[in-house]
Amino acid sequence: MEEVIDAQIGRIAAAEADGMRLLVERRANPGGAWLPVSELLEGDAMPAVLLSRVRGITEVPADHIRAEWLFESYARLLGELGASFLLSAGRLPDLTPGNLLMASRNGLIAGVALRSASLSPSGLERSELVDSLRTSLVELIGPFAGWLDRHDLRPEKTLWKSAADRIAEATLWAGRAHGKGEAASDLLADLLGAPGPLSIPLETDVDPRGVERHRRVTCCLAYRAAGGSLCFACPIKK
Repeated sequence: MEEVIDAQIGRIAAAEADGMRLLVERRANPGGAWLPVSELLEGDAMPAVLLSRVRGITEVPADHIRAEWLFESYARLLGELGASFLLSAGRLPDLTPGNLLMASRNGLIAGVALRSASLSPSGLERSELVDSLRTSLVELIGPFAGWLDRHDLRPEKTLWKSAADRIAEATLWAGRAHGKGEAASDLLADLLGAPGPLSIPLETDVDPRGVERHRRVTCCLAYRAAGGSLCFACPIKK
């Protein structure tokens, strides 16, 4: 099993789109920049430390803006990981807090590592895999959204929509990176179109470079930070 998942991780790590790659590896233990996701979701210390490290373009943004950016970086990495495995391998790794490490850069989540070689059984129906991915994402996102809400940084209801926006962007990115754009669009419709906390309207626009982008339903608040501006897919532009 180790050879199978390591080969798949290598393929995912090498895939590129929009000048970006997913920093993903298999690593048994935390250390250095690698932090246990379980500590992010189960305590107060790690989220507070990460928030304190988030920086803007020209100055440190307000706390609620830093909270939004940190949360969205986390959701994006989870979306890229899950979508990449499902699109490229047709299987999923163990997406539980105890099996995930995340690397922090300037406070934001920049990479993900799997601690075990566990993979879902081969031959599962696609619908089973999509349901499993959705369930894992909800379980990984909910505690962090709740923490930010309890600390009066961002409303939990808004954060669920922000997470869905980032997962949508991540899924389309994974489709471009792995040459499976149509499959990514179908995955997105099934993953976020179903009822639940991650359900959002799904619309896309084509950017000036001809790339199909998810039209967000929430704002990432980048324009409110010094030196920031409205993103191409910002809902404020509607």
